[in-house]
Amino acid sequence: MIKKVELEITSDCNAACPGCARTLNKELLQINAFTLQDLQRIFPPADYNGVEFKFCGVLGDPITNPDCLAMTEYLLSQGAYCEYSTNGGYNTAAWWKQLGELASKYVGKLHMHFCIDGHKNTNHIYRVNTKWSVVERNIIAFSEAAPERHATWIYIVFDHNEQELVTARAHAAVLGFEFATRTGMRNSYHDWVAKIKSKTQIQQKIITTTGTKEHTKKDVIKDLDKFISEYKSHKADIQKTKEVVDSIVCKYIHEGEIFIASDQTMWPCCFLWDSAFKNKEGIMQKLNKFDPGWNSLKQHSKEEIMQHPWYTDLLTASWQPNHPLHFSRCIRTCAKNKAYHNEINYADKGISTV
Repeated sequence: MIKKVELEITSDCNAACPGCARTLNKELLQINAFTLQDLQRIFPPADYNGVEFKFCGVLGDPITNPDCLAMTEYLLSQGAYCEYSTNGGYNTAAWWKQLGELASKYVGKLHMHFCIDGHKNTNHIYRVNTKWSVVERNIIAFSEAAPERHATWIYIVFDHNEQELVTARAHAAVLGFEFATRTGMRNSYHDWVAKIKSKTQIQQKIITTTGTKEHTKKDVIKDLDKFISEYKSHKADIQKTKEVVDSIVCKYIHEGEIFIASDQTMWPCCFLWDSAFKNKEGIMQKLNKFDPGWNSLKQHSKEEIMQHPWYTDLLTASWQPNHPLHFSRCIRTCAKNKAYHNEINYADKGISTV
């Protein structure tokens, strides 16, 4: 039974965040998007009460899709819960007012995650190409139309924006937003190079994450990286392998979640779609053993795809390192009870992982 759906309704975006897959792999990027009619075909009218639809994805920002608002209203009208993840720097104030009105109409059913990593002086450094004046205008328009805590300001704390954290937290309170900080494992492993445009030049800024801003489970992932290296060189201990594989918490298998990419292919999670986009570990060659279009929602229903052998049997079997369809991505991102996943820290709720 599907409980959660992550929708990448477009691979387009107004920003150029330096850590994003689309920025790092421009040569692979194709702009895809699906329409309201596509969504209604994939999810025909039904009782979706309790089903969570997350507008996010690997490659795009949902608010750049022209049908985004209509898709949201359609799902809400079917009883679904909708959540957005967006940089907030696109569309008009009138559009955001309409979205806020939907949040007020369907109380408790629509929640925004505004991914704003800084304030006036620093947000543009990671959220490259966004303008603070536009972001601020849009979040004000939404908050005025939906004043009852229908949004959370999610703030990735980097070395360069830590000094604006207090200002952002206070601003969120004025808007009636919840506030949380986010820590990503990739940010703890990598420094990013932001290319910030001005009227006269392009300035490069090194973005770092150090000290207490790093992911709390970085050492766990280092241990998993060592384990992956060991089994690739045939040195992994059998008991260790069993322990790691048994610790996998899969979004699809264990949590009833599916991921729909902007090209309308269906995946068990965002991580394997990210691998498919980059063709990491030769994932596309390995999956080419199946019939063309085997996971395409243009050719099959989601129910038909979930009856495919990869979903019913081979996915869990492939967690074993010696399986011909094994992808180490499954171990690195979801073993050790999802140690790799982002940490969201709410002052009043503690840390959760997503």
